[in-house]
Amino acid sequence: MYLCDMIEIELPEAHLYKPEIRFVDIDAAGIVNNATYLNYFEQSRIRFFESIVGKKWDWNTAGMVIAKHEVNYRQPIFMQDDVIIVTWIEKVGNKSMEAAYEIIKMVSGKPVLVAFASTVMVSFDHHKGGSIPWKSSLLEPLESFGLGRPPKWPEMK
Repeated sequence: MYLCDMIEIELPEAHLYKPEIRFVDIDAAGIVNNATYLNYFEQSRIRFFESIVGKKWDWNTAGMVIAKHEVNYRQPIFMQDDVIIVTWIEKVGNKSMEAAYEIIKMVSGKPVLVAFASTVMVSFDHHKGGSIPWKSSLLEPLESFGLGRPPKWPEMK
């Protein structure tokens, strides 16, 4: 798949998410509200994990909770902008992992980095109410897919 014809680099579907920019996402300044980015990242993570482990994953006994978000904003997103989010898993520990993201839009025919971010997730059993080690049914497909920044994805500045 091509990045919405923005950049002619082929990436697996799991890495790509195109958020729908809705009127409700726009604040009084006419741009996507900074808090809305977290919703976009959440949807991007869901698509990423569903692509890797499928939709039958039991999020109650082998789920995750968010421990930390870090977002670096570079440019605003406007209602009419066409953006794409590239998502990957940067690193995995025994009970936590870090997702990373870049949001790209076209400006004057060139791809521009709008924001980059990371999320630390902790493996969590919602029935027991505590953190647990990651299940092999998540780790094995994830490691098989590959960790780290997609190798064909150019460095965005």
